[in-house]
Amino acid sequence: MTAIDRQMDAPRAAPRPARNARQRKDTRTAFAFLAPFLILLLVFQYVPLAMMAKNAFMDYSLLNPDAAKFVGMLNFEDMFYFDDARESLAATFLFALIVVLIVIPLGFVLALFLNSTLPARALVRTIIMLPVVTSAVVVATMWNFLLDPSNGLINGVIALFGLPRQPFLTSPNQALIMISVMTAWQQVGFATILFLGGLQGVPKELSEAARIDGATRWQVLWNITVPLLSRTTLFVVVIMTVFSLQAFAPAFLMTDGGPNSSTNLIVYHIYKMAFVMQNAGYASALSLVLLLIVLGISLLQMWLLRAKWNY
Repeated sequence: MTAIDRQMDAPRAAPRPARNARQRKDTRTAFAFLAPFLILLLVFQYVPLAMMAKNAFMDYSLLNPDAAKFVGMLNFEDMFYFDDARESLAATFLFALIVVLIVIPLGFVLALFLNSTLPARALVRTIIMLPVVTSAVVVATMWNFLLDPSNGLINGVIALFGLPRQPFLTSPNQALIMISVMTAWQQVGFATILFLGGLQGVPKELSEAARIDGATRWQVLWNITVPLLSRTTLFVVVIMTVFSLQAFAPAFLMTDGGPNSSTNLIVYHIYKMAFVMQNAGYASALSLVLLLIVLGISLLQMWLLRAKWNY
């Protein structure tokens, strides 16, 4: 028997069954349900993003958009020649650092409490989640009253101990710290919920076996719980950093970017450039740089998750 005869006698693979009418109908139905979301995403997310990228290379004003002209990389070069962008980015990174340094340990401790069998867990859960679901405008207004140099509650408590009243939001040395504390207070509940989800995914058998072998609670926490929460911790750090880099309400509602531009966060600076100074091209360039920074942080997170912690 020749090779050709063997190929002819070999059983042929069964043809793939064609999609039946029901499958095609289900596919159309699925796309029909997804269409409103995809259209909204395209119109309000990707189209403005493309327009922003185009305007970053233009001398563009919102009052006279017809007079826009192409200037190439000039808007990006201005970021290096003028101090406003560098100072704003520096203040934003410092703001994000303070927020993360407060939120991560505090959220972890609160999550440990909520994951225990101690009483009042439901009350604590409600208390720490209230700021998260409260409007940023309400939170900023409330903290303005608390930090008022003359009649604020915090200064009133300080005065009871005979200490001098603090300027807080009117001091270049204190304003950034105060709005960072306020932001951390509002976001710590979100971090706590993420940590709590991670803790509930840690196998109890590991800690029970370690306790039987004589390990203390601290040893179990440090050698078992913390390493197993590495992915969760990294995720919370990245999420809190991204949220902080995009903060707007504290600078807008509490300090107006001052005093002496000490709280001129980058998103608020972009807002001023676009809508106050009417330099939408420069604001678009700043927005594009911020987008690249946030994207870089997200990509770094994914790389670390894949390369470092493979549990």
